[in-house]
Amino acid sequence: MLWRKLVHAAGLLLVVACTAGGSDPGQSTTTTGDLGTPSRPDSGLPGRLVVLDAAGNVVAVDPDGSDPKSVTDDADESTRYAQPSWSPGSDRLSWVEVTAAGVGVGLSDPTGGSRTRIDMTAPPFYLHWSPDSKAMGVLHNGERGVIELEMTDPGSGTTEVVADGSPLYFSWSPNSDRLVAHIRGDDLITIDLDGTVADLGDTTPRYPAPQWTPEGILHLGPAGLVLRGEAGESRVLATVRGQMAMAANGQGTLVAVQSLADDAGISAALPEVPALPAGSVMVIDVATGELTEVAPGLSVGFFWSPDGESLLLLRPSGQPGEVDVLVWSGGEATSQYRIEPERTFIRDVLQFFDQYSRSLRLWSPDSSAFALAGSVDGDPGIWVKTVSADDPVEVFEGTWAAWSEG
Repeated sequence: MLWRKLVHAAGLLLVVACTAGGSDPGQSTTTTGDLGTPSRPDSGLPGRLVVLDAAGNVVAVDPDGSDPKSVTDDADESTRYAQPSWSPGSDRLSWVEVTAAGVGVGLSDPTGGSRTRIDMTAPPFYLHWSPDSKAMGVLHNGERGVIELEMTDPGSGTTEVVADGSPLYFSWSPNSDRLVAHIRGDDLITIDLDGTVADLGDTTPRYPAPQWTPEGILHLGPAGLVLRGEAGESRVLATVRGQMAMAANGQGTLVAVQSLADDAGISAALPEVPALPAGSVMVIDVATGELTEVAPGLSVGFFWSPDGESLLLLRPSGQPGEVDVLVWSGGEATSQYRIEPERTFIRDVLQFFDQYSRSLRLWSPDSSAFALAGSVDGDPGIWVKTVSADDPVEVFEGTWAAWSEG
């Protein structure tokens, strides 16, 4: 797929491995030794972080690194955890769990209480809560060698495979009653909570993940980037050459897009619709169709802030394994710092970032700061950066971080 090639071309892939649709959480991750007590910013930032600590355990912690609560404490060679995240209500935690006793989705409250596991036939590699926290879509590799999508009820622990095919990407509807899935490149469908499937018609294999926003479903059709409304009406926002990735803000008012120039295929000419230039991240105003260049050059990932006004961009720095971190806001992109992202973040997220842009929260609830795991000036850890501050601050030793909604 497009972004696997781009991440590799940017010198970020390093020596990590991928499965058909994601990573194997059973693989080990190398971390650097004890760094001593991390510095703690006097930030007063809202919400909590869930992290994987240096030992591989799930920990909930304040954004300044204080008040850590161990959710798991048994990570070792036979027990591994991956991709912890918060439910949208911030009252539950979920993670991928691979143990000698079985594999599946681990669940608990933020203190590690009421811990359960929803068993599955293979290790999951992607979890996405519904907006109302009552359901979860889970991807894992199936017995027939293709990706399977399971519809899971975290409350009851029930789960059911509702679709399969490779590749497979999906996005929840804003009201949590359905999800839209892009499967095998040419199929675009919706799936109800009971598994009922509806075909949405033509799409293309030239993009990974659709995006279901309050304004409608965004996907790449033969005519270009399409916004499909609830009643089935469609509007072309831009014509697109080659392959494309996108990330819409939570409000559905802006969508960041990026395409590559050297891929074959040009969409139908529509003079009244702007053509999307390749090689740069562009933002489209959904209401007006206006195109704005965020930053020239290719990025390997971009993520919207909760208020929908700022865009976090990761761009190849020119140094192997490192990215420059920028924030676009108010029509201007400002450089934040440089980081060597954790290998698990490169492997699991950056290669599929448009999918993770809907489920992984890197920003603080008030959109003033963001968290990334990696090495800054050779020091590995969890780094929190307030946009208006001069420097990022290491707040915890670990390899993964996700922010709660509140």
